[in-house]
Formats: sequence, C-alpha cells, structure tokens
Amino acid sequence: MSRLLDIRQTTQEVAEAITAALGIDVEIIDDRLTIIAGTGRYKEKIGQKEEEGNVQSGLTYSQVLQTGEPYVIEDAQNNADYAALEAELAEVCCPIKLGGRVIGLMGLVAFTEQQRHTLLGNRGPLLTFLERMADLLASKVSETKIATELTSIVETIRDGILAVDKDGIITSCNMMAERLIGLTREQLIGIALSTIWPDSSFHEVLQSGVGYRDREEIHTRSTLRRAGMPMHFFTTVMPINASGHGASSADHAPLGAVLSFRDSADVRRMVYDLTEKEESSSFQEIIGTSETIQRVKEQGQKIALSNSTVLITGESGTGKSLFARAIHHSGSRKKRPFITVNCGAIPDALLESELFGYEPGAFTGASKNGKVGKFELANGGTIFLDEIGDLSLHLQVKLLHVLQYREIERVGSTRSLSVDVRVIAATNRDLEQMIADGEFREDLFFRLNVIPLHLPSLRERQEDIPLLLTQALARHARLIGKEISGFDEETMELLVGYHWPGNIRELENVVEYAVNLATERLITVDSIPARLRRTDAGEKETRKLKAQLDVFEKQIIERVLRETGYSVEDKVKAAKLLGISESTLYRRIRELGIRARP
Repeated sequence: MSRLLDIRQTTQEVAEAITAALGIDVEIIDDRLTIIAGTGRYKEKIGQKEEEGNVQSGLTYSQVLQTGEPYVIEDAQNNADYAALEAELAEVCCPIKLGGRVIGLMGLVAFTEQQRHTLLGNRGPLLTFLERMADLLASKVSETKIATELTSIVETIRDGILAVDKDGIITSCNMMAERLIGLTREQLIGIALSTIWPDSSFHEVLQSGVGYRDREEIHTRSTLRRAGMPMHFFTTVMPINASGHGASSADHAPLGAVLSFRDSADVRRMVYDLTEKEESSSFQEIIGTSETIQRVKEQGQKIALSNSTVLITGESGTGKSLFARAIHHSGSRKKRPFITVNCGAIPDALLESELFGYEPGAFTGASKNGKVGKFELANGGTIFLDEIGDLSLHLQVKLLHVLQYREIERVGSTRSLSVDVRVIAATNRDLEQMIADGEFREDLFFRLNVIPLHLPSLRERQEDIPLLLTQALARHARLIGKEISGFDEETMELLVGYHWPGNIRELENVVEYAVNLATERLITVDSIPARLRRTDAGEKETRKLKAQLDVFEKQIIERVLRETGYSVEDKVKAAKLLGISESTLYRRIRELGIRARP
C-alpha cells in the first residue's frame, strides 16, 4: 500500500499551503505514479496515474523514482522525456525519501510564462524549499507508520490496556480491555476508572509516582456493571511522568498512568501450561484385552462424558492416575487444565494452602504475593485427588464444602471464590471401613462416590500380563538402548504365574530391572529379581496343579464341542451347557489350543 496514501489529508494540506505561498500549482505522486494530492488542474486528477502508471517507462517521473535525484525541466513542451499532457511549460521536482527509499515525488509546475520565469529564476531556493517539504511529509509517514504499528501491537496483545490521565479519567483502551471489563470503548473513554474499579490501588500510583506489577485485584462493586459478576485480574500499573517515561519522578507528579491487566483464569492457564501440563491420555493407551479390563474401560468412557464426581478405587499400582487422565482427556474439559494432587505426599500443614492457596502474609514464611491454589489452577478443568484416604478430617470438611458449594476460601482470606472444577478422587484404602473406624467422613464419601470405578488387580486380569510385559520390554529396551526381543519360555511362565502385589507399577519395575541386567536377546530367569525366583520355587507344585486342571478343562470343552459342533451358533450352545460366557469360551479355546474337529 502507498505510504503517502496513509497521510493523504496532510499531503493535500501541504500542497495547498505551497500554492498559497508561491502562486504555483503543486502535484504530489506516490511510488506507483498515482496522484495523491494536487492543486489547480491536478486537484481534479487525484487518484489518476501519471505516465500510465509505468514506473519503467523511462519518462521523467519514473526516472526520479528510480534515481532519487531532483530535476528541473526548463522547456516541458520540447522535452522528449516529459509528457506535457496539461500544457505544462516548466517544472521543478524533488523526490520524497523515507529510510533511503523513494516513496514519491513533489513537483512545482508552471503553466504561464510568468510562473515559468519565477520557477526558473529561483530554482535553487525552490529546490531547497521542496526538499524541506518532502522531509516533512516523510517524517509524517514515519510517525503514522510507528503509530499504526503500536496500535496494532496494543490491539493484539492478550493483556487489557487502559490509559488514564492525572485525575484517573480513562483516555484510551484496547479491545482486550473492552472484553475483560465488559464495556465498549465508547462507554469507557471519558469516565473515571474508580467507577469501574472502586477497590483498585491505581490512584496511589497517581499520587506517589511509584508503580506496581502483577498485583492480584478482585473488583466486585461497580456502578456500570451487573452485580454478582466480579472481575478478577492480575494488574500492573506504571506512571507517566513529565518526560513521557514510565519511571517515577520525585520532582513531578505523574501526568497519568498506563494499566495492563490479565484475567486470572488466563494467568492460571499459563502457569499450568508452563509447570504442570502433561501429555494427554486416552483409553486406547490403557493396555489390556481381557474381559475385565475392557469392561472397566467401557465404563470409563461413559463416565468421561459427564461432569460428575468420580471415585476410583483399586490396589496400589493398578493405574488409577492413568484412568483419571483418560477420563479427563475424553470429556468436554479436555482442553482445560488437569491438575494432580497427591494427598498422601504433602504434609497436612501444607496441604490446605496447596489445595486452596493463601493470601499475602497469611502465615510465617508465606509469599508476599500470596499463592494460587490447585483448585484455582484447575478452574474449568479437572482436579485429581490421589490417595484421598490420607486426607485429614479437618481438610475433609473443607473439601466437602467445595463439593457442595463449588467455592473455595484461601488461607488467610475472608472472601469466597467460585470454581468450576470436576473432581476425580482415588484411593487404595477401604473408605467404608475407615468410616466405621471414624477416620473418614461418611457425608464426604457419598459426595465423592457419585460414580464409583473399581480397577482390577493384575491377578484378576492374568491374561493381560503377557501383553503388558511385551509392551514394557519394548519401551525400556528402547530407552536403555538394548536389542532384546522377548522373554524365554520359563521366564514368561514364571512372570505370568506371579501374584504381582504391586500390580502394573511392580511389573514395570521388574521389566526395567531385567532389561538392565540382561546380556542376551531374550530375558532369562537369571535377569529377573531374586524375590520372584524364590516365589517361583515355592509355587512349582501349584503350577503343576494348574497344568493338570488345564488338561481336564481342555478335555471337557472338547467333549462338549463334539456334541454341539464348532460353528458360531454351536459355540453359543456350548457356552450355555458349560455355564460360562461366550467370550470366556473363546478365550479358553485359544489358550488351551483347541482345534475344530472334522
């Protein structure tokens, strides 16, 4: 876009002022040979092209745009390079330059012999005069460019921006300020900021000249906004002193102030993205094909679609946190924060401030700026309270209040903050027994146990163990940089038969240990922890019994299949005769190596 076109009003005013002073017509064109401003007969041609708009024509104007040199045409009628379409007699012209680039040109044109005599007789002073006018226009273009860029920056940043004068009257604002405050620019400019933010400390800056940064402010009272809609911002206020800078001045009272502010939800989201965000999880990432785990995954997928509170139970190491993340990332809150708090890993004295935050100076050692709690960080998203059974009775009361009223109260504060958080809790403890023992509140249990989800132990999904072992082996071998293709038959049998008290977490640790110690392409018994080998020695007779039971079970299934047949419909009949589900029958046929008989 033409730079001169941005200041066309100023350009026309300059042209008319020159003509009024010298009595000679003026033409101003841009670097595309478009007439931007003019007087006399050129005024009617504004917007038209000179030299047919061809900047490569070799005619006079195109030469000036190419060379950047001024020129004087003494006899326009007989000059081959000058297209005298308006019966021009003479012209003095100079380029308009910005940053070493020609952005246009300005010409004084004579149409009478008297004008020609004046023009040529004073060509030196007139050229100097035109150069000064050209510099003036270039300076105006530069200022406009800078102002436009600054406006674009202010309008596109994520912070709300307000400027106030020394009396606290709003003089300007950006679009984000309109959105965050909920009022239009027309409603904001010209009113006192105190009518919108009566509790703000900005007036202290106007008096002292000392600004402040990232101060949390909550504004609940306003004469212009509806009641019950508090504004919760982190605000920075910097004074404007007489020198135009933001620094404070002891000798001069501030001329005003600039305020930048960001919605607290945006700040929480930024903190979450920088410090706590984890990779998303899905139910597809939960390994297992057994009927037991498939049923739990299906239940979890249904749960994800609601916002109800979930209580996940199961032994330690069964993947409760993985299920919690999968529920969050499969629901409507998946693009909002997922915050994890291990209630058993944080001392009770600190857990309250960790969950709910605290006000500045709430206790000895507290940050002077206060702290945002995990519930606030999770606002709009999900908070996962792991090891909920370790929560003290005191904090159980506070959590119950949050679940009932969806609001929190920071340590050291007297005001409540509304939160929109989905709660997923987890424990490996028997909460009902804890209720009977007076260690857990019954009313809190019912609030948490809206949707119960129990995760099976590995003992209950033994058929998934080979797949879990294979996946864990591939991952740890890749991380450590070893080429290991699998487990030998004896080791796989031992690991599948092990009772896994630590469940998936223990399985992962055992595989990592084995990969580190392995010296061959297959994991052998010598590479696994000694405690598993000792357990194996004591269970050999049990495994022999299991092998015998498998033989009898295979014989029974084969006998029933010979009676019913081997088609899909026949297997439905066989399952009913055996008193087992169809999926169990198909699994045992596969595991026992049963083949269809002709």
